Amino acid sequence: MPEPLKLAELKLRMQAYGIRPKKKFGQNILCDFNLLKAIVADAEIDEGDCVLEIGTGAGSLTGYLCDAAGLVISVEVDPGMFDLSRDVLAGVGNLVQVHVDALNQQGRGLNDELVASLAEYMRTGELPLLDVGTRGSVSSDSTSSPGDTRQRVPTVHSHLSGRPPRCGRLKLVANLPYSVATAVLIAALESGLPFERILVMVQYDVAEKLAAEPGTQHWGLPSLLRWCFADALIKRRVPAKVFWPKPKVESALLEILPRARRPEMQTYHKLRRLAHVLFQHRRKAAPNALALALEIDSRQTGLWIEACGGEPGARPEQLSPAVLQSLAQHDEVEPLVRKAMRLHEDQLAERAARLARRAEWKQRVYGEEE
Repeated sequence: MPEPLKLAELKLRMQAYGIRPKKKFGQNILCDFNLLKAIVADAEIDEGDCVLEIGTGAGSLTGYLCDAAGLVISVEVDPGMFDLSRDVLAGVGNLVQVHVDALNQQGRGLNDELVASLAEYMRTGELPLLDVGTRGSVSSDSTSSPGDTRQRVPTVHSHLSGRPPRCGRLKLVANLPYSVATAVLIAALESGLPFERILVMVQYDVAEKLAAEPGTQHWGLPSLLRWCFADALIKRRVPAKVFWPKPKVESALLEILPRARRPEMQTYHKLRRLAHVLFQHRRKAAPNALALALEIDSRQTGLWIEACGGEPGARPEQLSPAVLQSLAQHDEVEPLVRKAMRLHEDQLAERAARLARRAEWKQRVYGEEE
């Protein structure tokens, strides 16, 4: 493996490439080599593993992953970082680099082409991404928001000398971009890909929310969605000083172990919709929170919650998953939740369009991205 770049050398190399860490991509590069090695050790990677890494960055973790794994597929959305890491990792023989946004157009699932290719690889050993080559470009899809320049179609650079090695296990190991960490993890669990283990670096408060168990302080929407698929544990608390640029918060190494049996997805999506509207008002009593979300009388919502086995005076996070699931499938509640969710999505789309227009204006005025 090529030696990972020390911080001083990394800064010089990035300057030569005319790039810098971008806040909008949540880029904080992990510079502690011992911690990088510890991540690989904690993930228990060996030659039987295919590892998906989301956020190649400068390639420091990627190189250590390649040392241990049979095959590494590393995804990077930033074109400058993609070019830099491709050159840094030249000579690594079991690596496929993909320049694409790991999330799909809506930001609620993994990139469809990436998922399809990984699923095919786990079934047959064939990796359709290798047929993509360098055809990728920034999507001109008419559904893209103004100013949205994220890579939607893959550009692939393969370091393999032939066919990909066959691996029997799939793992996700990454220093995740902080701006999309929760979305990526929930998307990975929902994707149907057979991840045996997920080990990721995220902000500490994000790790707390994802690892929380029912009835605990940080239990909420992220932990509920994770709980449906997997168990989670915070493995290490990581200080800000080991990153560049130095973030304002501490980080954590989060382990997620998917269960062998997935939830029934139609039932899961009903629960997810209910949780999205209910947890918008999580500091209110559950009947009031649901009444606000559905725009109906709180006395009626209280009766529904009680009929599903919940305490009417409880807050949303105090309702057990079983109560939430029963409420999500209630014949009277479910259509109202769908209607509220559509309204919520329209509001989110309008807000995203405003932010995209603002980003486009800043690009024109200041000539640079955040």
